[in-house]
Amino acid sequence: MSRTISIILMCIVLVIGIGLGAQLFLPPTPPDKSDVHYPSYKQMMINLKAMTVVPHPSGSKELESVRAYLLEQIRAMGLKATIDKVTYTVDDVKADLIERKGAPDFKNMPPINGVSAEEGFMNTIREKAHFDKNDKLVLQNILVKMDAPKTDRGILLMAHYDSEPETPGAADDMLSVVAMLEAIRKHAGNPSLKSDIYFLFTDGEEVGTLGAKSFVQSHPELLNKIDLVFNFEARGSRGPLLMFETSDRNLDAVNYLQSASSRPLSSSFLTALYHQMPNDTDLTRFLKAGYSGLNFAAAQGAENYGRETDTIENLDLGTAYHYLLTALEVVDHASQVPFKEGRKQDSLFFSLSPSYLMIMSNSTSYILSLVAVVLAIWWMILQIRQGSFRLRTMMTGTGWLLGVMVGAALLSWGIVAGVTQVMQLGESTNNDNAFFSIFFLMSICTLIAGIIRARKLSLREALAGFLPLHLLLIVGCLVLFQEISYLFSLSTLGILAVALLDRYKIGRWIASVVVGTTIVFLYMPVCWLIYVLLMLPFTPVSVAISVIPISIVSALFITKDTLVLKSCE
Repeated sequence: MSRTISIILMCIVLVIGIGLGAQLFLPPTPPDKSDVHYPSYKQMMINLKAMTVVPHPSGSKELESVRAYLLEQIRAMGLKATIDKVTYTVDDVKADLIERKGAPDFKNMPPINGVSAEEGFMNTIREKAHFDKNDKLVLQNILVKMDAPKTDRGILLMAHYDSEPETPGAADDMLSVVAMLEAIRKHAGNPSLKSDIYFLFTDGEEVGTLGAKSFVQSHPELLNKIDLVFNFEARGSRGPLLMFETSDRNLDAVNYLQSASSRPLSSSFLTALYHQMPNDTDLTRFLKAGYSGLNFAAAQGAENYGRETDTIENLDLGTAYHYLLTALEVVDHASQVPFKEGRKQDSLFFSLSPSYLMIMSNSTSYILSLVAVVLAIWWMILQIRQGSFRLRTMMTGTGWLLGVMVGAALLSWGIVAGVTQVMQLGESTNNDNAFFSIFFLMSICTLIAGIIRARKLSLREALAGFLPLHLLLIVGCLVLFQEISYLFSLSTLGILAVALLDRYKIGRWIASVVVGTTIVFLYMPVCWLIYVLLMLPFTPVSVAISVIPISIVSALFITKDTLVLKSCE
């Protein structure tokens, strides 16, 4: 096959792989008037507009108005809400914060504008909420329970209804609140529930998740009655709803989500990455108390997070619908299918489509990794014995790949530094245009470098350069970051499949198309999630990782075995 056709086919594979990966991160289209969910969606948006007129931090009169509106909606459904009140002082909040985050070294911190470091710390706490003149704050959690007639076990859905002092909190977190309201409305008075369903609206999340803390402490009896907690949060105002955190031993919980939701977008890589971050949510209090749970949030549009721009006007309507759809489907499913946790083991999972999660137990993922490692070592030893390439070839190829990764990361780091200064972008920014421009530029550079190198090698020589790095990554992930081991195990098995079909021209080309597309598709969400979760400054990390699949695709299509050799021309 000519070099031109090979390059065209390679580009098609890259476009399809990237396109399929990008489809995962598109929120659903909002319903039209003919859709069964349109009435709920319309009412949700009406409620959201009414409850996000102004900021409403804990302890404020504005939050009292939001609470009154929320309670009136619940009463209009013929339901009764329970209000749990708890009082915290500034000292209580300080003690809790130090317990969770550690005590600052106040003695060695200089005063600012004549205010000591410790007093400044206390003032920062006061700014998060409206404490009264005695430095006290009354938090009010709202609980609605739907009783199933033949059981005392069920699930709990949770969102917080307070906001940061500067923001109306349309995404964080009133969107979750109004989505839960519509789930309540749909099942109010449902006589055929198979599970108890609890709806908890917490206060004080922005003051250190204190509302959730008090609820867990005040209701120890619920630990043996609530089988699974769903917490709805937000870290941005657009993009799909991601399930970004799970409790330990999550296999049954993730399978339950798969059964309940038509768009269960998540990845065990995402949940592992989140666990490395210092963030807390209301679910953190429940997980520490021993509950099983799942955490959801939209993560794009972080430039609006906690700011005055977190308004209904800046909220993506598809994102809003994804919240509603998930809340409705979770309650629909729970109303008929109780959650039962039997296989208490961790899982590895990733999205194969917007509607399907690939889920496997940890033990299965270990077996997959072991098979990939054994087959890769067997193939490399066999090829060296047959004289297909030398050990030096493998080392040279691996060194080249690492060099390109480092070079791409450094170059993109320089570009990011320049772009953020010119465009005056902060570190907590999801600027998609900047990210895609940098990513596209570096991908082209990587592709050109891969083509130049691959055309001088045979397929086996080129692929041999990728396997040592993949083996190191598999072993490293099994020890340190098992949740992403699938990426390197499946890529390794795909590389070996193409290599074994090298002598069969048609089989090799078919395998190259399938494997190349799959590898790009698997890598794309990982690169995207790193950027979304860690913001624009971490673009170099995404770029470095993207070098691997682009280089592999170059090897699959541009190595000299795929070209017409001079002797045959």
